[in-house]
Amino acid sequence: MKKILIALSLFAVVGTASAQWHHHHRPYYGPTVVYRDNWVAPLILGGIAGAVIANQSQQSVVVQQPPVVVQQSPVYVQRQPVCTEWKEIQQPDGTIYRERSCTQ
Repeated sequence: MKKILIALSLFAVVGTASAQWHHHHRPYYGPTVVYRDNWVAPLILGGIAGAVIANQSQQSVVVQQPPVVVQQSPVYVQRQPVCTEWKEIQQPDGTIYRERSCTQ
């Protein structure tokens, strides 16, 4: 906001310096006389205004690193199955098979 106000005030000064002052407070004597030396003051004031604006617009560059988020990986606990001892069972036809039961 401060830069905008400074720029507007400097442009107002430059604008009034380059105004055609010879039309005011003088009687009209015919065709307007063109003065070719009216560019010096606006040039100087414009250069000063440009230098002030350029110096204010140079700001330091701030590089902000993104935050580092460290998350612990989830721990999955697998329970080992609890099994009974093997049992051998003989079928009536004479075959033998083994079995056991497991729970988690």
